[in-house]
Amino acid sequence: MGTASLNQNIGRYENVKRRGVDYILDHANTDGSFGPVEDGFFFYRLPWTFLVAGETRAALSICRWVRANMLTESGDFDRGLRKLTDAYAYRNATFIYGAHMARQYDLSVGCMPFLLSLQDHLSGGFANDLTAGGPGDTMDLPYTVGSGLACIATGDLDSARRVYGYLDSLWAQQDELPDRLYYNMSRRTQKVVREFDHADRFWNVVVAQEPVLQRWTVGGIASAFLSRLYMSDPNPDYISLARRYMKFSMDSTDGQFDFAPACKSGWGSSLLYQITGDPEYREWTVRLGNWFADTQSSDGSWADTFPGNGSVSSHIHLVAEFVVHVDNIIAGLSSRS
Repeated sequence: MGTASLNQNIGRYENVKRRGVDYILDHANTDGSFGPVEDGFFFYRLPWTFLVAGETRAALSICRWVRANMLTESGDFDRGLRKLTDAYAYRNATFIYGAHMARQYDLSVGCMPFLLSLQDHLSGGFANDLTAGGPGDTMDLPYTVGSGLACIATGDLDSARRVYGYLDSLWAQQDELPDRLYYNMSRRTQKVVREFDHADRFWNVVVAQEPVLQRWTVGGIASAFLSRLYMSDPNPDYISLARRYMKFSMDSTDGQFDFAPACKSGWGSSLLYQITGDPEYREWTVRLGNWFADTQSSDGSWADTFPGNGSVSSHIHLVAEFVVHVDNIIAGLSSRS
């Protein structure tokens, strides 16, 4: 792919990002929040989303609202608003990441001790859920890695390295690759979870060649974290493992692109392209960039392609994530163009 063609694609992705952010801005409330906040903490990604689009004022607005309405003395984000306990650490960590970008250090560094209380000291994984009795037993790959990114952003490399240990252990326990990747680990047993009800398959395994709704996100987000960790702590083992997780994503069925969870694949490949310069990662990143552009709805959301439950909050949640991934794609491709 020539420079002119690559630059043309990057320009297209910039437009996608702008239209997505405008969709969210159209749902601003007079109190500084966005969308129907009574639906829960669906807006945890907004500081990150707004900052990558140059919307500093909007980023500070949602940080101010969270500080006034959700921040607890313990550094958690819950004063009765949250509806779900799953992905608890992940939601906190993702908000922390964006708040740190916005230089709101009381909401980032100040909230890390609570987040780290959900990290398992043996495996390095983070609990998926927060229950009345404390952190839950299961620690899956996406939610752990999201928390690891907050560790990197706030300079806690020791905790981030423990997340690498989790990813390394998880990979070492795989015995059905390249067909299946089991991505949930038990805090109690320190083993990958392989036995579960069929109804819970979505939360435990990705079957590479089955074109159904699965968490296609696993390879991309693992690679993204490992690449970010490498940038902070240049250990070649991180990139070696990132390549393996990314290969699982890239070798999986093209049917993954019929589902929204394919979104994180371009995040991992864009960073691997920036670090390695390998053309295969550039081509995969462009493929994902075009996927975002081709599936975006006329209003700037992705509601026509990935309708979710049809609520405004679900659309904002998806747009906020997709905008961040498009920005990562722009950054990765621009780093070598």
